[in-house]
Amino acid sequence: MNRRNLLLLAFAAAVAVQLAVPAWMIAGRELTMRAGKLFKFKTRPVDPVDAFRGRYVWLGLEPGAVMVPDAKKWRTNQKVFAVLGTDSNGFAMVNRLERAMPAGGEASVKVRVQWSDIYKNEVRIGWPGLDRYYMTEKKAPEAEKAYWDHNVRTNRGCHVTVRVRGGSAVIENLFIEDKPVSDWLNENKK
Repeated sequence: MNRRNLLLLAFAAAVAVQLAVPAWMIAGRELTMRAGKLFKFKTRPVDPVDAFRGRYVWLGLEPGAVMVPDAKKWRTNQKVFAVLGTDSNGFAMVNRLERAMPAGGEASVKVRVQWSDIYKNEVRIGWPGLDRYYMTEKKAPEAEKAYWDHNVRTNRGCHVTVRVRGGSAVIENLFIEDKPVSDWLNENKK
């Protein structure tokens, strides 16, 4: 094989890898959306803009803290799995934290330990990838304002639905007063 053919083969392999990685990521999210177990999370509002990824509503998922037997065993920024359950109102709750993905098919999501409170025996967690609900440039500012105003004024009447499968999670929709945000915005135009 001559040098030109080797370079051409190397270029083709590099292109294939660059196309395969995003395709694999998209396929994983799509599979989670189709086959993942549905959970409903309470939220608390935050207000941002991301210059690179566009407009979104920044969400603070609840629960933000999990009771643990020994808070000293958890490190800041440690990646762990939150094993999910559902409370009597149908909202997601964290049954426990695990250092590895639990066996047996229990619904779990990768989270990050923000800090641990050894006096209360609780661990504060962050929900990477589940803190942003992206929308179109036109709708996002309206949605952010409605979400913020409604969540603060009405004692947190907003939530998101999330699909969970194999340790990964994808936000399905944002709700205000139990209506998808886009429907709520259409009904409450000023």
